[in-house]
Amino acid sequence: MNIRGITKSDYHFIVSVLDRWWGGPSGIPAHPIFFFEFGDHALVAEEDGDIVGFLFGFSVNAPEPTGYIHMVGIHPDHRRAGIGKLLYAAFTARCRERGAKRMKTIAVSGDDVAIAFHRALGFDVLEDGDYAGPGRSRLVFTRTL
Repeated sequence: MNIRGITKSDYHFIVSVLDRWWGGPSGIPAHPIFFFEFGDHALVAEEDGDIVGFLFGFSVNAPEPTGYIHMVGIHPDHRRAGIGKLLYAAFTARCRERGAKRMKTIAVSGDDVAIAFHRALGFDVLEDGDYAGPGRSRLVFTRTL
């Protein structure tokens, strides 16, 4: 397994397979900002030269230096093989090098798979009933580095 930074052709590939990998419309945009502006934080996982996973994220300095994971996708035929864990580890290492003191991501309420995955990686989870606006609950995952 090779974890590396994203290229423009990788980004175009990811956009073309995103809905299929997510089993329908993702509802979360794979905005070009994750390639053009945050590209040094976007990662792909390759196996035998084929992209089998990706992670889009960024780091912020205020109010506390934080690495934020925006979107992760794993090819359906490669799930439960540790690819997500490898992507998170590589992204966390990059954020730590840039001074991050914690990691953060969110998921929709009731996502038991996300809860189990993030708890296994040492994240705390809190449900915030208005995180995405009034009555738009999200699970907020954080981990201190």
